Amino acid sequence: MATPPLVPRMWDAARARGIDAPDWNGTTPPGDRALPPDRYRALLAERATGTRLTLQDDAVRVWAPPGAVIRLWNGATTALHLADGEETTLLLPPADPAAPSAGRCGATVFTRGDRLAGGWLGEYAAMRA
Repeated sequence: MATPPLVPRMWDAARARGIDAPDWNGTTPPGDRALPPDRYRALLAERATGTRLTLQDDAVRVWAPPGAVIRLWNGATTALHLADGEETTLLLPPADPAAPSAGRCGATVFTRGDRLAGGWLGEYAAMRA
């Protein structure tokens, strides 16, 4: 993690390159980072950066980092998948037709330290305090 004196320098350097988000797709770590290379790689492995979820009728198109947990739901029925780092299409689980929440579908991706959601849960993911 960055120590307080590094934060303004790192922010200024990122802004000078047009980066204004805490995550970026570049593969070169910040030169002023406080973490050694192995810990920096471990930190990036825990992020959901670049994860993509697209709800499509009865399926979800998803890309997530290897080892991430993908949870799908349709009403109260859920399904769990583990990401292998490849983009794939997963079928939503069939809902119990007697359940009042049938048809309320969505997907979420969890890594050890991050998450991204789609469907109604995506509204919560988009909220800022």
